[in-house]
Amino acid sequence: MLKVCNVSAGYRKERLVLNEVSMEVKKGEFYALLGPNGSGKTTFIKALLDPKQLNMNGTVEISGKEVRQYNKEELARVTAVLSQEHAVSLDFTVEQIVLLGRYPYQGKGLFNTYKKEDYAIVDECLRKTNSLAFKHKYFQDLSGGEKQRVLLAKALAQSPQLLFLDEPTNHLDIKHSIELLNLLKELQLNNGLTIVAILHDLNLASLYADRLALLKDGKKIAEGDASLLLNESLLMSVYGVELISSMHPVMGKPQISFIPEYVKV
Repeated sequence: MLKVCNVSAGYRKERLVLNEVSMEVKKGEFYALLGPNGSGKTTFIKALLDPKQLNMNGTVEISGKEVRQYNKEELARVTAVLSQEHAVSLDFTVEQIVLLGRYPYQGKGLFNTYKKEDYAIVDECLRKTNSLAFKHKYFQDLSGGEKQRVLLAKALAQSPQLLFLDEPTNHLDIKHSIELLNLLKELQLNNGLTIVAILHDLNLASLYADRLALLKDGKKIAEGDASLLLNESLLMSVYGVELISSMHPVMGKPQISFIPEYVKV
């Protein structure tokens, strides 16, 4: 589904943010990118989806096609992005926000209008994300968790095969974070959606992702399933903090406990 080969990228030629990163994400997989701030995670997604904005070397293939060969509309029909940002400058309704996800399917004339099919897809995406009840509300009046569900519906309205998530739970409390990740996992398992997510919470990543990659200083340090998080020395070298890894009592997956500096171990 996604094949990345030796990608190096930066905003200036003399300073690389990513250094020869390679990875492959299978169709229908939930793949998590982990690492401290400044490790290159967001730049990685930008390099995949908008390489012209960066000084980049290497190749990226999506569905067997080099990403540079897609035009803007074609790429938006195959991929979608859900970011942590939910600022909308105009006072749109929820329905209007989600309709924007149908833009890649509109013709190139000056007077294109949305069709019945577009509105039906919007309603279906709102239903999938449990957002149909506030279809006619203004986006600005929603809570943070509700806004993220609406923006997920907008991304799904693009009918993507591959969904990128840039720290989608960053401004959410634990309840809304779990609700969002439950929705995403359901879409992955039931609809075959491929997900690449930047996550900061190692414990949530362990519970929801099929495979993980650890980035540090623009390089991929390690890759594997959740058992990767049992390697305490590796995690301490990446994050620079004392920690203990143990198994979740129900899920049987690693969970990380951090140790404050004032506690003597």
